[in-house]
Amino acid sequence: MQCEKCQKRPANVHITQFINGQKAEKHLCEQCAQGEKIKIEIPQFPLYNLNDLLGAFFNQPFVSKEEVRRDVCPNCQNLYGQIVQLGRVGCSECYQHFSTYLEPALRKMHGATIHRGKIPRRMGTSFRINRELSDLRHKLRQAIEREEYEKAAEYRDRIKELEGKNKPEAGVE
Repeated sequence: MQCEKCQKRPANVHITQFINGQKAEKHLCEQCAQGEKIKIEIPQFPLYNLNDLLGAFFNQPFVSKEEVRRDVCPNCQNLYGQIVQLGRVGCSECYQHFSTYLEPALRKMHGATIHRGKIPRRMGTSFRINRELSDLRHKLRQAIEREEYEKAAEYRDRIKELEGKNKPEAGVE
C-alpha cells in the first residue's frame, strides 16, 4: 500500500480517526506522518504494572528480560547474558543457578534435562534395556498427559516387548 499523501513510499503508518461519529482512515509513510498534526488521546484509567500482573498470574515475581540477562552465577560470576551469547555455561553451578531459564531450552534440544552419559559395553544389554524401559515409561506418561493415545499404545507395546527380552532365564541368577 502506497502513502496516500506522496504516493511514493510505502504506507507504514496507519491512522484511524473518529470525527463526528464518522471513521476516517489515513495510510501514510513515516515522513508524511511526521508532518501531520495529530492529537493522540490516551484514555485515563488506572494502569497496573505489567510485571506485577504477570507475577501475580504465575504466583511468582515477574522478571524482565534485561534483569534475567544481568543475573550472575554466585560461583563463577558468569552472566546469563554471556551464557546465551556464547552458548556454554561457566561452571556446573550455572546449571543449578540458571535452571529456570536453561531447563526449557535443554529439554527442547535434548529431550531431557538430565545427562546420563554413555553406557559401558561391559554393562551388557540388560542395563541398556532397563534404561530404554525407563525412558519409554516416561514418554508413555507424557503421551497420556497430552492425550496422544496412539503414541501411548506404541510406547506400551515397545515396553512389553523389552520386558519380555529382559526377563532372566529360569535357573539363572
